[in-house]
Amino acid sequence: MARARICSVSVLPIQVSALVLALASAGQALAAENGLQRYSPGVGGSDMTSPLVPGWYVQMPLVAYHANKMKGGDGNKATSATPAGPLPDLRSEIDIKTDTYALLPRLTYLDSTRFLGANVGLTVMLPLVKRKATFVATPLYPAGLDPSIPPLVTPGVQAKVAGQNGSEMGIGDIEVSPLMHWEIGDNQAVTFAPTLVLPTGDYNVAKRVNTGYGNFFTFRPSVQYAYIGDGWDIGARGVLSFNTRNQDNGYFSGHMFNLDYQLMAFVSEDVRVGVQGYFVRQVTKDSQDLTGFTGTQQTALSKEIINGNKASANAIGPAVGWLSNGGEFLLEGKFLKEFSARNRTEGQAFWLTLSKPL
Repeated sequence: MARARICSVSVLPIQVSALVLALASAGQALAAENGLQRYSPGVGGSDMTSPLVPGWYVQMPLVAYHANKMKGGDGNKATSATPAGPLPDLRSEIDIKTDTYALLPRLTYLDSTRFLGANVGLTVMLPLVKRKATFVATPLYPAGLDPSIPPLVTPGVQAKVAGQNGSEMGIGDIEVSPLMHWEIGDNQAVTFAPTLVLPTGDYNVAKRVNTGYGNFFTFRPSVQYAYIGDGWDIGARGVLSFNTRNQDNGYFSGHMFNLDYQLMAFVSEDVRVGVQGYFVRQVTKDSQDLTGFTGTQQTALSKEIINGNKASANAIGPAVGWLSNGGEFLLEGKFLKEFSARNRTEGQAFWLTLSKPL
């Protein structure tokens, strides 16, 4: 069966503000700043399970992400605490409805030049993003407090939460990386990509809904393994994200580890089907350093941090790809459903990706 290079348009994880959208309400504990991380788990697809040869490639992924669950550290609905003076602190459950749509144009070049036995190349991607999020706070009564007594602080909580609603459209954070690709024999390959993500996206520290992540940098090395066989094609990508501190609010989003995987098999000369999944684990805690900000600024910028707000999530779903004319282009679609999320949203994403060699 013919195997064309079209399937391997991108060898890097495509960063986008979509799949992990987890916007925090005022005073709510979520992992990383506003629950976001600078890697979109599940974004890898055919590039993880297909051959790669020297040349130019373009990739145009479209993604639609929806979530209506905000999870706390215990896996239940996230909550926000409000001091109630002499009464026990009141907590409110936080509900969310969020939608993100993104176009992720990526250009990749792999050269025939070798270094340390690997073909070398370069890739760049700049996301175009539309985000919308709505938050609702529902009061919870602590034990011993008569629920017939109106919770006087709740309107304030509602106002703060409603103040985080928003809809934004614009560019995201650009990512650039050299890459190294080794063919290691027996239909196997390894790709290394030390990615740098720059804060080029639109960002306002006073808003929860932004198309950029914030005024900080991320170094994101990734290692990808592929086995291209006569039956199942298997691909996996391990990614570590190291963040600097956001200069606009002193917030440090903990480092993250992502593992994406895909298993695919041809069912005809031009169609293949399979399964894709991922898991996300935050490996260091969040923190915030407000030194250098005024007292008023500290009050406005302060975020609730509980046990480091470490995030985790898992997802799995089906994938299908259509290879046109033996390699003219590849169209791939997939659906990924998240589960067992902690300190972030839990939702689902639809991906449609067009890949083409130039």
